[in-house]
Amino acid sequence: MQYTKIRLDFKYGPKNRFYRVVLIKGNPDLFKLCVELGTAVGAAFEHCFLITCKRREVHYVMAPFMDEPLDGYKYLRNYHLNDLPDSFDFEYDTGDGWDFSCKRYKRIVEIKSNKNLILIEGAGQGIWEDNIGSLYSYFDGEIDSNFSGEDEEKGVYKPWNVFIDKYSEFDEPLDIDDLNDTLNDDFRFNYDEVLSNEKEY
Repeated sequence: MQYTKIRLDFKYGPKNRFYRVVLIKGNPDLFKLCVELGTAVGAAFEHCFLITCKRREVHYVMAPFMDEPLDGYKYLRNYHLNDLPDSFDFEYDTGDGWDFSCKRYKRIVEIKSNKNLILIEGAGQGIWEDNIGSLYSYFDGEIDSNFSGEDEEKGVYKPWNVFIDKYSEFDEPLDIDDLNDTLNDDFRFNYDEVLSNEKEY
């Protein structure tokens, strides 16, 4: 099968601290692509997502944003990966800061596989749902890496969607083989769940 290589970098953290390099099968519509990218970075899909192409001033958005679309809004499912430029942004939990700069590599990769999504490399354990402030605090050194508790006064909480003991576990190396064993099942579950709530535009 033919795959496109994409690198996602978390925009607001230290370089190479939270990123993924993935292979995406074929030419999926942008709704499917968003679920693939979100699954790769550990989103639980409790929130909306979109793709932004700043140079084109276009936002590819989900159905709720199309009820009264703003200028430049286009519906995700009507466009495909090949419609995107080589650089674009993927945003999850729109407005909360889970934004990723994405680079699409031009060279197509041929692999004997039927998986929709293959993880090649990465760092950072994943999105901390509803808890980006604690991740920022950890990145800024405001949370001791060996701290294993929570601090309500400082707004420091562990993520509910990722099991960690010490906060430093965010930076533990990823087990790529282990993740690839479950990534496609996770993607299919996420895709079916999110798609069931979408309208057509």
